[in-house]
Amino acid sequence: MPDRWVLVIAAGYWQIPLIETVKRLGFRAIAIDRDPNAPGAKIADRFEIVDITDVEGAVSLANDIGVSGVVSDQTDISVPTLAKVTSALNLPGPSPEAAYNTTNKARMRELSKLAGLQNPKYRICESVDDGKRAIEEDHEDAPGGVGFPCVVKPTDSQASRGVRKVDSRKELVPAIEEAFEYTGEGRILIEEFLDGIEVTVEGCRYAGETHLLGVSTKKHTPPPHIIAMNLDFPAPFPGKTHEEIHRMYNALVKALGISAGSIHGELIVTGKGIFLVEMANRGGGSGTSSHVIPAISGVDLLEANVRFAVGDERRVERTLEKASVLRFLLFPPGKVKEIKGLKDAQNIHGVVRTDLYIKPGDELVPPVMDTQRHGYIITVGEELSEAQRVADEVERAITVTYE
Repeated sequence: MPDRWVLVIAAGYWQIPLIETVKRLGFRAIAIDRDPNAPGAKIADRFEIVDITDVEGAVSLANDIGVSGVVSDQTDISVPTLAKVTSALNLPGPSPEAAYNTTNKARMRELSKLAGLQNPKYRICESVDDGKRAIEEDHEDAPGGVGFPCVVKPTDSQASRGVRKVDSRKELVPAIEEAFEYTGEGRILIEEFLDGIEVTVEGCRYAGETHLLGVSTKKHTPPPHIIAMNLDFPAPFPGKTHEEIHRMYNALVKALGISAGSIHGELIVTGKGIFLVEMANRGGGSGTSSHVIPAISGVDLLEANVRFAVGDERRVERTLEKASVLRFLLFPPGKVKEIKGLKDAQNIHGVVRTDLYIKPGDELVPPVMDTQRHGYIITVGEELSEAQRVADEVERAITVTYE
């Protein structure tokens, strides 16, 4: 039987589990990334330096190889390319329209509004002046203006790049200018800041069935930059709130046109109801889809992803009901001299995975986006309190000294 190749779009750190899954299922993995030193390059059977936004380059390579499927995970940037490549080669994948719906935050707002779902006050802005007017100017999507506090964000970025909470007019223009630095399409969103509890919703849709496999509460660094630091699964809400979250999740999957694949969303639970932050047709980042969801539900999202991509779509079935913590590590600023305790921490009972992105000699700075966090901890337990206790133990075990 000839080799069957699967194209993996992006070869970063969190694409490695996907590349390994492709190979475990008997396929050969060809990965692309613009970074010649991408961590997944050495794991794949073949690696090519192609920017993951280069649709023509990806289509040409996939045609030349004759790939059986195309996959990606845990990153929004690759989703439009994935959709266009699969469409060009007539392979299973999201439609280009669904890819746009689930990667463009302005489009999400418009579609959730059309579906009759609650939105915060918001304005789509194409210039600094538009942004300044959005605060007070009346608009059908922002009666009386968006007001303060608000959140300023690019419409088409990820990993909290260019996202800021703004409390006053003095902070507004710098935040708008920063957001424009991270938008490829030249638009930003200015939204009403909602006072509530942010949650993530993690699931998938396969064989015509939509599954919600995990709901977490999410904690962030203090403003102005909003960086996720801790996710607790399951979210400690009463049953009625979980039912409302489930209904919102299903309504958004339908409104955004998600027909298959992994699903990661972020919602805000407030006293006025549940609101969309964003929803993506890909797995949750930083190991959520590859490690957290299998640990708490028994569903192997990466295997489901690969099987769907090669035309072997199957029903998924939950077999576990466990708790997990995904916690990120931040150490004080300074030049790293030595790191101790990581190997011991990795062997603590209940640790699914823990690692650091930093090494001796690195200069640590206060982060302004998710990609500047220093490491992570993923734990599992029968109850949330057990998973939290293990995460605390890991944090105590890892120490960093400075020059």
